[in-house]
Amino acid sequence: MKKSFAAVLTVVLALGFLVGCASPTAAPTSAPVVTEAPVITEAPTAAPTEAPTVEPIIVTDALGRSVTFDTLPTRIVIGGKAGFMLTDAAFLFPEATERLIALVSGSQTSNDFVKMMYPQKTDLTFLDTKAAAEQIAPLNPEAVILKSYLKESVGDPIEALGIKVIYLDLETPEAINKDILTLGELFGNKERADQLVANYDMAAKKVTDVTASLTESDKPSVLMLQYSDKGDEIAFKVPPMDWLQTSLVTMAGGTPVWKDVPTDGWTTITLEQVAAWNPQVILLVDYKGRAADLVAGLKEDANWKLLDAVKNGKLYAFPLDFQSWDQPDTRWTLGLTWLAQKLHPELFPTVNMTDEVTKFYEDFYGFDQDTISSTILPLLKGDL
Repeated sequence: MKKSFAAVLTVVLALGFLVGCASPTAAPTSAPVVTEAPVITEAPTAAPTEAPTVEPIIVTDALGRSVTFDTLPTRIVIGGKAGFMLTDAAFLFPEATERLIALVSGSQTSNDFVKMMYPQKTDLTFLDTKAAAEQIAPLNPEAVILKSYLKESVGDPIEALGIKVIYLDLETPEAINKDILTLGELFGNKERADQLVANYDMAAKKVTDVTASLTESDKPSVLMLQYSDKGDEIAFKVPPMDWLQTSLVTMAGGTPVWKDVPTDGWTTITLEQVAAWNPQVILLVDYKGRAADLVAGLKEDANWKLLDAVKNGKLYAFPLDFQSWDQPDTRWTLGLTWLAQKLHPELFPTVNMTDEVTKFYEDFYGFDQDTISSTILPLLKGDL
């Protein structure tokens, strides 16, 4: 019996073991949800952008020519006769100290404006007034500035080498304003050019608004003379009627007595002609800065003492600092203001030329009062 029971128990345990080792049946699961694949939208390809268009620089000079530059020229040369007038005009723009690489050396007087007022500009090349294409081309200029009357003799050979030339007149108030606008284009500073023209117009109007109402009988007769001693021969000359010197006399309220003299540039006249005119006012110009000394000598001359202008103390030395104020230089409005006050002191009682000079150099060249007082005012000569 015991053996039978044991056998049955063994069978039962074996069956239990087999059932325990069998894998359980997994619970049924729901079918997975099928989702659509996400749609990937590509960003549109940007259209290629064009490089910004660089506008050319177009400069219109005194001859009405349009001279085109791809960029503002940074290597500029000033050449030819009367180069100091071009230089004085160029330095009205602050860019000139960086872009001028060569200019005509010297000045009318011993006072060199550029060397005295811009001593930091040490990299300049100084040219002779007769410098031609052979001397200018090796400087590799991007632009050359010349007086317009030099086009054929100096400008054309330079342009034949592929160098661009800008011509300026600087002969009349209107031409000076136009040339300043041209320089504004060349230096890329139109705002400065417009301000300079406004300054000149304002300075001139202070005089002409007053003198315009004068009758012919209110205008004194005036003679302007340039003193010359070339070749040790002393001569006195009168300017053409269409030159600035004559315009200053008429704008300031005077009557030029030499209007009937045929002139082609400064024209020599005799002392007999001076005596025949016997003007109320005589203005003496000397571009070497000696006008004041010459006037002092003429006042002691027996022949000149017979003239009404000398008798009445109205023989005047035209003032100057670096240059004489009678000519088409940047300082021409100083000459106009001074002359109007001399011809009509009753109409301009508050004019003080020291103040006028100070304001001019502040407004036109940006110098401070200390520099003007210490460097410029001591240079003033003439009947101030």
